[in-house]
Amino acid sequence: MKASPAFRRIEAASSMQNAKPCVLLSALLLAAFAVLFAVSAPLAAQERTIAVGGMQREYILHVPKQLPPGPRPLVIALHGALQPASTMQRYLDLDAIADREGFIVAYPKGLNLLWNDGRSSIAGFIPLLYKRDDAQFVLSVLDTLEAEGRVDASRAYLMGFSNGGFLTAFMACRHAERFAAFATMMMTVPVGYAESCKPARPVPILMMNGTYDPIVPMFGRPTPGARLMSADESAALFARIDGCGAPQIATKPHTRITRWGDCKDGASVAYYEIAGGHQPPAQSVDAVDALASVLLGPRRSGLDAPEEIWSFFKQYGGAPAGVEIAGASPPPLPASPVTAFAPTGAPAGMTVTATPVSSAAPAALQPLAREPDYAEAWRTALGPSQTSTPAPVPVPLPLPSPLRRTASAQP
Repeated sequence: MKASPAFRRIEAASSMQNAKPCVLLSALLLAAFAVLFAVSAPLAAQERTIAVGGMQREYILHVPKQLPPGPRPLVIALHGALQPASTMQRYLDLDAIADREGFIVAYPKGLNLLWNDGRSSIAGFIPLLYKRDDAQFVLSVLDTLEAEGRVDASRAYLMGFSNGGFLTAFMACRHAERFAAFATMMMTVPVGYAESCKPARPVPILMMNGTYDPIVPMFGRPTPGARLMSADESAALFARIDGCGAPQIATKPHTRITRWGDCKDGASVAYYEIAGGHQPPAQSVDAVDALASVLLGPRRSGLDAPEEIWSFFKQYGGAPAGVEIAGASPPPLPASPVTAFAPTGAPAGMTVTATPVSSAAPAALQPLAREPDYAEAWRTALGPSQTSTPAPVPVPLPLPSPLRRTASAQP
């Protein structure tokens, strides 16, 4: 029996209604993968190959045009899990800073877009079927470029995002003498590092983590390869290794910065707690970042991760003062005005007092024993004269971690 036209219209409308959630989910997935696998016009870079451990390994090399003669500083940037090195190159826009400041950038490529980062599984979730020494690969890139006379090995720096950040931390513990400074984004170290991390010298390191990161939560978690410390415990571990003094707290847009100075041999530790997700902050963000934030957490604007990292690296050698690169872009952006930090959704006007924090560290790093009363902490911080109306946010956010430590909740 043939269905009537009216019935067919009702059936079609019902099918479209049921399809809407699937279409929305597909759009969000595409947005997230666009961040990880975005394809754009090819960048001016060299594709290079070297032999390491019986395998041919590849990396991308960016050399600014019209560099002054002589060896230059080198930044090696390690991509995240399942993220092509070329996408990491475009995503960070580190090359623009290299062109301005006169340093070289290398982007090594992990096998199958993954790194053996020192845990017993690759990227924390894929079993390590066969061992490969990715740390040696990174060192071989440095050795090759030094042998060619391109780079000054005393001004070599290592940074990494997510899976690449885990490998960066591993190398900070095992090969600290090969790099002048380190930087990690969106990673926390395994708890075993409290005993096994014994670098040959104090480690200058900058660490960035997002308070809304659903991939590498800042409060730590177990993974198939290792149980992870919280982000603040990870930073405190390096501060303890470096023999640092009491930390100082500062703020920038969407960010609370804890800096440990007065460390051995001039080292320092900086920990950036960003009210964002599993995306490094950028000077500006676009619609793709906003869509991806539903799955990865928000990407914040107003603070540029590569600029902050290079400013940290420059304290340990960096580009020689007074060197000007022909055709370089204008000077760095002026520092953002200092603002008080509060997690997204906090009442407007709330501030967190910047006070020194005790440098005393517990004998062993342990997870929090109980959940703090954050509702009471917020009421205490706000005071009776403040409104409790939350500030509007541009994208939907997950609830803050129940283990999140705020300045107002600390004893």
